[in-house]
Amino acid sequence: MSVPTFSVLMISIALDLANKQKKTFIDYIGSISFPSGYFAHLLPGLDYTTFLPFMRLKPNRLFFIYWQPYTDKSLTLEYLTVLRSRLVNKYYVGDIMRVNEYYITDFKEKETYFFSGSWDNPQERVRGIFELIALKHNDFLLLIDISTTEKDSKGKAIQELRNIRSSLELL
Repeated sequence: MSVPTFSVLMISIALDLANKQKKTFIDYIGSISFPSGYFAHLLPGLDYTTFLPFMRLKPNRLFFIYWQPYTDKSLTLEYLTVLRSRLVNKYYVGDIMRVNEYYITDFKEKETYFFSGSWDNPQERVRGIFELIALKHNDFLLLIDISTTEKDSKGKAIQELRNIRSSLELL
């Protein structure tokens, strides 16, 4: 396995005021566009070197992109479930996940592992739905997770998050 060598991973955000959106660029990964209203959901004291969370309120919409070096065991349901749980418990304390659907599909011309389900945070008394895709890109395991407090898998909030995910332009 070869991992790209770099001294500092660069992340930048460009505002496109004409189209009311923010385009986020991540070295070695690509770019993704967010409509206005989304903001970086950063908590003090946590490391955001390989984890970028964005949020929009009413209803709550959460989007995160995460990357790490790819290994042969990265794309298994067991590994991805444990990884997502670890990330969510670090950055969104208290969430419990239930996977309802899991399959392999194609996204941006890459084999992609998809799973979805529901989540619950008893401490915060909120719940909702989520979708996660995982794929290998440039020797990285790339996760894109979308979740909302909306409970309808055909609702406006989850569809907006799917549109953001579809805006991903891989390098």
